[in-house]
Amino acid sequence: MAGLIESVTGHRATWDQLLSQLRGGRLAHALAFIGPGGIGKRKVAWALAQALVCESESAACGHCGPCKRVASQQSESVLAIEPAGGLIKLESAQQILQFLNLQRLGRARVVILDGAQLLNAQAANSLLKILEEPPEQTYFILLASEISQLLPTLRSRLQVVRFTPLSESELQRVSPEPAPAWMLRSARGSAEQLATFRDAHSEDLRASVLGLLRESFAGRRDGIAPVLEHSKDRDAALAAIHMLQQLLRDWNVQGGGELIHSDLGSELSKLPQPQADRRAELWRSAFQMELDLAAHVDKSLIYENFFYLARASI
Repeated sequence: MAGLIESVTGHRATWDQLLSQLRGGRLAHALAFIGPGGIGKRKVAWALAQALVCESESAACGHCGPCKRVASQQSESVLAIEPAGGLIKLESAQQILQFLNLQRLGRARVVILDGAQLLNAQAANSLLKILEEPPEQTYFILLASEISQLLPTLRSRLQVVRFTPLSESELQRVSPEPAPAWMLRSARGSAEQLATFRDAHSEDLRASVLGLLRESFAGRRDGIAPVLEHSKDRDAALAAIHMLQQLLRDWNVQGGGELIHSDLGSELSKLPQPQADRRAELWRSAFQMELDLAAHVDKSLIYENFFYLARASI
């Protein structure tokens, strides 16, 4: 059995740096893995945990008992914390304290905190106290999209490790079958996002969003309902808005840049072509839609507002 790092696509330079710090005794006890979701931060965190607890000096031999237990995510030396109900609450911080109060059985103990930006104030303050005086041979790996999402007092105690989105060729390697160009570009370097495009739903969503543009420019509300049908929960609504942002981007750059949805070039060219400033304003409005969604504005109202803007842009 190979180490977990062998199953990770990309991030080789980042891994080599972490491994060099580990072997040189310079690895910080608290790390912040920062980068977009779905690009492999969690996999690297578990691979590093395996390297930390491995009985061998090879840093994750993959064969010893500790390595195998980490690989099956059943290690007594690793505690993984994830958000519950959209937040990481004080109960999770107390769980970390209980874990650290147990006798250390292996070379090290590792706490992996996924979605660290969702720490509420109580949990963050409790974690801060732990990080100020960490137990010996204990490591914390916090995963977040942006370092700015973490409290400043917490950030000051973390060594930031930045992860970049996967390249299109790397995404193609993790795809179970060849992916069309629009999927690779639309995935924004996220293997998880690419996986979501593999069902018929994504094609239906793309057609619905294109229909929204077509109908809105024509002054018809008919395009709103199909998109709302694809937006029943927050994640689905966000995916629809991201698709709208991409199609508006392609609509703006026609003839002057590479399209994300190159297979829809002819369809986009049939849409009205108002002045550049109006096209850009409509594109910007799609990013405001994302902010409105985060602020819990009613989805129907969000799309009604977009409809009026699109109609007025012609």
